[in-house]
Amino acid sequence: MMPERLKHTLLALILLTLLGGCMPALEVPQADRATIYEEARRQRELAFTIYIKREERLWNIALPLLRSAGPFCPDHRGYSYGLVVHGADSYGRDYREIAMEYFGIHDDGIYVRYVHPDFPAGQMGLKRGDRILSINGVSTEGMTVKDVSTIIRNSSKRLSLTVRRDSSIEDFELVPYTVCGYNVRLMVHDAVNAFADGQNVTITTGMMRFTETDQELALVVGHEIAHNALGHIAKTQGNILVGTLFDILVESATGVSTEGLFARLGAQMFSQEFEAEADYMGLYIVARAGFDIKDAHYFWRRMAVEHPSSIKTNFSATHPSTPQRFVALENTIKEIEEKKKMGLPLVPERRKR
Repeated sequence: MMPERLKHTLLALILLTLLGGCMPALEVPQADRATIYEEARRQRELAFTIYIKREERLWNIALPLLRSAGPFCPDHRGYSYGLVVHGADSYGRDYREIAMEYFGIHDDGIYVRYVHPDFPAGQMGLKRGDRILSINGVSTEGMTVKDVSTIIRNSSKRLSLTVRRDSSIEDFELVPYTVCGYNVRLMVHDAVNAFADGQNVTITTGMMRFTETDQELALVVGHEIAHNALGHIAKTQGNILVGTLFDILVESATGVSTEGLFARLGAQMFSQEFEAEADYMGLYIVARAGFDIKDAHYFWRRMAVEHPSSIKTNFSATHPSTPQRFVALENTIKEIEEKKKMGLPLVPERRKR
């Protein structure tokens, strides 16, 4: 009997012989290793640049929305100077050199990465590339980016900065704006998606590509901020917990597994009402921030037409039907515009109990 190893070897040789007739027919030019390495670097540089620009576009839009939503999130009040800091260690090995060159980071210090032009940091003249020498009178020597970021986040009254810009030393005194204290994050993912978790608002790069204007992106971010401000995530989790308890009780009493049926029902309870609420408050948040909302309903219609699967699965499986949503948004726009004409506060109407 033929040994097993020899049998496998012969089968492999036969397969290679048969596949020999299916070999490529063209002499494709080959690149040397150095050229391939250089092209890989260029692609990393391009990916980095695109990501940074998208992130800054997101921050430019999100910060005014967080400020306009401030009165709607009293339990998650925060403060913002419109300032983000970073250093060489903020980036992984593959992108550190690219980041240092892109941002002009020359040493292991703490630098200003981003300032919002309409927030205190931008209004007072801080600029990207400023090297932070001291914060609230304390030298940043030996501090990490996380240390400095924590001080900035916790400075609710005033922030004192001394920075080096080129060859000059400058001092800045900043007073923060009150905002909703949610983090707004960019996720690298092709899905046209956005979601809130009670503490954060996450927007995918797929959604960034889909939104053609800043007004459209503001609609998405405002909607997710509204979910957090209205406590929808905590309410949904509470409904899931109640459903899970029913699953346990039924299984204990009957010995039959419900396979999480009641938990799933709990997750869906009031889901469409929550989405309608987020649409409603989200439009108020966007309008209060000064964005144009007159075509908001057309944006959601376009999403439903171009990305129906995103509405059904990614963006939310529980949104109201597109026609219902379109009309509700249209009515909300009319309500907001009427309040503007009458000089009334742009505050959502509360349900009469």
